[in-house]
Amino acid sequence: MTTAPVVIDGGARMIRRRSRWFGSVLMAMALTVTGLLASPAAAQTAAGWYAESADDYSDGYGYATWSNTGQYSSFQVCDAGAADARRAVGYIWWEDGGTIERHAAGGSGTCSTPLNVYVPAGKWVSMEVCERKGADGIDERCGALVHGIAGS
Repeated sequence: MTTAPVVIDGGARMIRRRSRWFGSVLMAMALTVTGLLASPAAAQTAAGWYAESADDYSDGYGYATWSNTGQYSSFQVCDAGAADARRAVGYIWWEDGGTIERHAAGGSGTCSTPLNVYVPAGKWVSMEVCERKGADGIDERCGALVHGIAGS
């Protein structure tokens, strides 16, 4: 013998109230987690930047990295790919600031010494990498400009 559940007039209302309460609690928890993820501490974590010259790997190319980890962020230029008798030359400049030029002059597979660059958060920053024959040669095979905002 089985008994069927008995639904009293207020039973459906009670379930709806519990569902609404549970839904409200879930929404509050989701908003709390979202608020924590979007907090200023999380927003300060910025991704590093990468720029490269116009040549591909088989022709030899240069690239530059900027850590973008705070006001003093590391900037470095590297010469990579096939040997091509050119050095990689990287530039970084920013709004209301100067321009820094670095050379990877030791041949393919070498990098410049990393340099900590002071860029205030929120300033527009640009990077470019070119190739050059010799220290005083003309910039050639420059890659696309990389633009963004420091600290983002």
